[in-house]
Amino acid sequence: MTGLVNLMEETVLEKIDQLWKGTEYCQCEKCRMDIAAFALNRLPPRYVQSLTGKMLHKFDANTIQMDAEITAVVYNGIQIVGSEPHKNDNQF
Repeated sequence: MTGLVNLMEETVLEKIDQLWKGTEYCQCEKCRMDIAAFALNRLPPRYVQSLTGKMLHKFDANTIQMDAEITAVVYNGIQIVGSEPHKNDNQF
């Protein structure tokens, strides 16, 4: 692993995949990225630069409190994006 990685991004994408498939909302990649952007702008970043840091974050992300926070933000994003998919398609 080289460089910086925001592990919250990986965690959010995994959570989207878990929660999203149980909905009837649009399942395209654009909507997935819109949900991810929504969630990542509301959650603290978790940058690491080593495998040890990655393991520590995975442990932290699995705590009940952190998982509940991530789940709530992602679910909110799914509802917002799902209710108006591709809202910004006609803008420059």
